[in-house]
Amino acid sequence: MKKIKEYNIGFKGLKNGLHTFKYTVNKDFFALFESALYENGNSEVTVNLNKSEQMLILDFDINGTIESVCDHCLEEVNMPINCQSKLYVNFGEEYDEPSEEIIILPHAEHEINVARFIYDVIATSLPIKHVHGLDQNGKSTCNPEMVNKLSEYLVDQEPGADDSEEETDPRWNELKKLLDKNK
Repeated sequence: MKKIKEYNIGFKGLKNGLHTFKYTVNKDFFALFESALYENGNSEVTVNLNKSEQMLILDFDINGTIESVCDHCLEEVNMPINCQSKLYVNFGEEYDEPSEEIIILPHAEHEINVARFIYDVIATSLPIKHVHGLDQNGKSTCNPEMVNKLSEYLVDQEPGADDSEEETDPRWNELKKLLDKNK
């Protein structure tokens, strides 16, 4: 099992310029995080670190798949992921995150751990809806037995609602007239 320290990038000893680091996102990676939304995947991560005197610029490039649960049939689905993100690292007196793309490290720091940033990029780049794709005939590849079983429990109306319109209290109509006059 991987340890979180394997995602440390020591930048103090690096020369100014571009440096490339490669990581693999799989079950071991997601096990590093408590309450992770995802538990497995197979993705390659390339982090290009551009070091200068004043700052670091980290470019993340993530390609592969992440395992999730289908929203329709509740079975495992591999969600494709292909995303890029950028992180700017400045130096200051104390650690701060003024925005999602900028962090400030204390001047005494000599390394940065990129595991949490990789996880965040993955989690925010996946679509909200996780569903199986369509086959060549345009039909869903979801498990049809499970979809049928789940549709048996679908509720068409809110509890307590019936087909007839409820009559409104006539006092509300009078109040609505007053509101209309004030417009």
